Amino acid sequence: MRYHAKGLEWPSKAGDQAMPCYHCEYEGCSVCYAPYDGYFTVIDTPDLPQAVEEPGVNVLRCPRHNGWLYRSFAENQRDRLVWRCGVERCDYTRPDFGPVWPSL
Repeated sequence: MRYHAKGLEWPSKAGDQAMPCYHCEYEGCSVCYAPYDGYFTVIDTPDLPQAVEEPGVNVLRCPRHNGWLYRSFAENQRDRLVWRCGVERCDYTRPDFGPVWPSL
């Protein structure tokens, strides 16, 4: 995923609106991530984009910011995943749970 300052854009009476987010770079993929929205899919409608939560993916929140965590590679260990906070300058991480999702 790559960060886009104007990830989702739509026109409004007050001027163009935008929601910064991370967007999947694979061709045809419409999955995005934002710290307080988690992972979601964008569905284009005639007037404005609609965000639909990805089922079963948003499972852990940062205890410091209450934002959704995202899965990422562990530093210097490309074969191991961890959960990270997406809030700027937050270094909170949590070990990955592998193929089994955590019980909440």
